[in-house]
Amino acid sequence: MTVISKIQSKVELKSHLSEFTKVLSRAFYNDPYYVHIMPNDKKRISQTQWWMRILLKYTQKNGTIYVTSDYTGIAMWLGPNNPTLDNIQLALAGLILYPFKIGIRSFINMLDVSTKWEKEHSKQNKKHYYLMVIGVDSDVQRKGIGSQLMEDVLAKADNEKLDCYLETVTTENLLFYQKHNFEIIKNKKFGNGYQYWIMKRTPK
Repeated sequence: MTVISKIQSKVELKSHLSEFTKVLSRAFYNDPYYVHIMPNDKKRISQTQWWMRILLKYTQKNGTIYVTSDYTGIAMWLGPNNPTLDNIQLALAGLILYPFKIGIRSFINMLDVSTKWEKEHSKQNKKHYYLMVIGVDSDVQRKGIGSQLMEDVLAKADNEKLDCYLETVTTENLLFYQKHNFEIIKNKKFGNGYQYWIMKRTPK
């Protein structure tokens, strides 16, 4: 079984930041959301690395980062006290540069989707856990690593009688989360007919 640990400090995150962003950029290269907001196939890897660097730094400050011992899987959780994104903090962390790094049209696409997601997220109970990002390197997917990256928080949520919440954009991931007792609360489309599902897991 793969050993899962938490990133405990800024120093620890900084020392592995390049490894983490490379893994996540490969994991999400064909993800419909990232194809939509970063449509240039040749630039998506580097653009996703830049994006993930911001999210990792934000999560280290506001949530919990779980990683595998070989750094091939990473999960970013927020909550339970502050499970929604703080856009000011994200902007200050570097997201304000998005139009210059990725492009104006891509920035508009990102805002369109994220605004819909944030609106739905704001309707949830004040205290819950939010799975913001979970990614496993393409070479080691479908080996149970994603499940292990969620185990700790799902157990906490059950003990604390709190919900878990996420968004996903692939049917494969939809089935994966359903196996972990997440249920669909909304199904909509974005971009060129891409679907997204908003899911919630009530405590067991």
